[in-house]
Amino acid sequence: MTEIDDIALSVADPEAAARFYSGLLRRRPLEANADHAVFVLSPGRTLSLWRGGEGLSPAQVDFPLAASAAVDELHIDWWDRGSRIVLPPADDDGGRSFLARDPDGNRLRVYAAA
Repeated sequence: MTEIDDIALSVADPEAAARFYSGLLRRRPLEANADHAVFVLSPGRTLSLWRGGEGLSPAQVDFPLAASAAVDELHIDWWDRGSRIVLPPADDDGGRSFLARDPDGNRLRVYAAA
C-alpha cells in the first residue's frame, strides 16, 4: 500500500493562501475552492490548506533541500515574493536553515542538513 504524507494547514482564507503558496512553490494547486486547496509537493506528498477556526495554533512545515547554497537561493526568492522572513539563513549544528511565516502565521522552515 502506498502511504501519502499529507501536510494539512489551517488557514483563514484558502483561496488567498493558495495564491500565496502558488507563488512560493511555483506551481498551481491540484484543487482549490473556498474551503480548501491542495498542492502536490512530490509523489505521495501533498500540502492541504483547510479553512480553519480562529484560535488554532500555527503549524510548521519543513522544506528539506540538498545543499546550503539552495537554502540561500530560496531565501532570496521567497523574500522577493513577499514572504515574511522570521529568521534569515544561518548555520547551526544541524546544517543551514531559515524560517518564514505564511499569512496565517504557519511556520515554514527551509533547511539543508550538514
